[in-house]
Parts: sequence; structure tokens; C-alpha cells
Amino acid sequence: MPKSDIDALVMALLDRYGHDNFGPMASLSNQNVSELLHTPVAKIKKLRYEAALKFGGKVEDQAKGRLLAALHLATLEPQGEKICLIIEDVLAKNWLQGKLKEHQQIFDHSFNTEIIKVSATGLFSVLETLFDKKQLQTFQKGYMEIKDTDDSNQKIKLFKALARKFGEGAAASAGGHVVAVVKAHLGLP
Repeated sequence: MPKSDIDALVMALLDRYGHDNFGPMASLSNQNVSELLHTPVAKIKKLRYEAALKFGGKVEDQAKGRLLAALHLATLEPQGEKICLIIEDVLAKNWLQGKLKEHQQIFDHSFNTEIIKVSATGLFSVLETLFDKKQLQTFQKGYMEIKDTDDSNQKIKLFKALARKFGEGAAASAGGHVVAVVKAHLGLP
């Protein structure tokens, strides 16, 4: 194996099993892993991307799981029109952006490349091609109710709970490998 593949394999193993009693590193941010391994953040991002592509199994399952993990932590702009996802994972971010492009949906990642802002309609059109329709309808209906809430703090709080519930249900419906990816990235047992 070339050295770059070995490095990617080591990163995949660290994300899956951990290092020095830290447990699996998949749920840690790139910055935290960088500090633990004394390696530049840019290299950690690159290694994690290569590890996911080469050793993570089916790329679509990896990306779906990572997207659901990001949805678990998603927020809503105060106006309620755009959903904001923080995705530092290059595989999931590129995959989601590709899916949004396929569906002619506009997304914005402004100056911070880890934040993707997408209209709720755009995100729902992508999600309906990937996950259980019944759960998505519940998510959409809940979003429409939340959107009309006047208090922006309450709106964001309600949306976060709704997105978390959808993510958990969609992961369970998608199957074992997607559930494993979500749990690993959220640090759940």
C-alpha cells in the first residue's frame, strides 16, 4: 500500500476505535483531533476524507449517516427560511452539495466553508430522495408549524428538537450501517 493509503487507514481506525483511552475519534472535531495527534487541521481533514472514501464502506451510506449527524445538530435562521448545517466533514459536505446541485437547489456556504445554508424546500427535495417519505412528511409538517412561531429563540429550539427526531428516525429506517455512522459521529453508544 502507498503511504497515503496507510495514513488514511490509520485515521479510519482512530476514528473507529480511538487512541490512548480517548475512545473513537469520529465524534471529535478536526481541531480536537489535530490537537490530540499534533497534526495540522488541514491534514486531518484530508485524512478523514480519504479514510471515508477508501475504508468507510459504501460512500452513500457514509454520506447519509454523516448528513443525519449534521441534521441532528442543525439550526434554523431566525427568519425560518433557511436551514443551517455545520458540516466539517468533507465527504458529507461535498456529497450534500452534489445532491443539492442535482436537484437544482441553491445553497450558500459564504465565508465559512463548514456552514451550509439551504432553503428548507431545497433540503426537503433532496431528503425525499434519500429517506423514508412518511418521516420526512412529519418533518416537513413540523417545520411548517415552527416556521410561523413569532419568537425566534423558540423557533430555533423547536426546530433543533424536530431535526434531531427526524435524524434518529431516518437513520433507523435507513439501516444498520447508516445508524453506526450517525452514532459514531455523534459519540453515541
